Amino acid sequence: MRKVVIALALAASLSGCSPRPDPPPFKAIVETKDLMEDLMERQADIVWGATGFIVSAEGTEERRPKNEEEWVAVKAAAVNLTETGNLLLIPNRAQDNGPWVKNVQAMMAQGQRMIEAIDRRNTKDMFDVGSDLYDTCTNCHMHYMPAIKDLYRP
Repeated sequence: MRKVVIALALAASLSGCSPRPDPPPFKAIVETKDLMEDLMERQADIVWGATGFIVSAEGTEERRPKNEEEWVAVKAAAVNLTETGNLLLIPNRAQDNGPWVKNVQAMMAQGQRMIEAIDRRNTKDMFDVGSDLYDTCTNCHMHYMPAIKDLYRP
């Protein structure tokens, strides 16, 4: 009986060691620059434009989703923005396995925070997370887009 138990335990532990199947065959269709301009930037603009204040000669206007349709739209933009991070990690699009991955994961973490703030309908948190998200994007751009980096030189 003891031999049977040991054999079963050994078999169970070895079954977890089987090789993993190959990942699905991902294929990047557009250049990374186009993905960022046509998808990420458009979604980020929706998220960033959803909260804040506009001060003019006529007074101060608060920006915030005003009805269920606007809340749904800004959440959809935040979800799209966040999930686009996964598209930046597929083979032939990821620039490297170091800073690129770290920056994308940071963007996705900020996106997840944004989704949570939207779910709570907390416009102050949305604004604050939007600022953090902007900083995260800018940090990545500074590393991977020389033209952007040059804009910040003294």
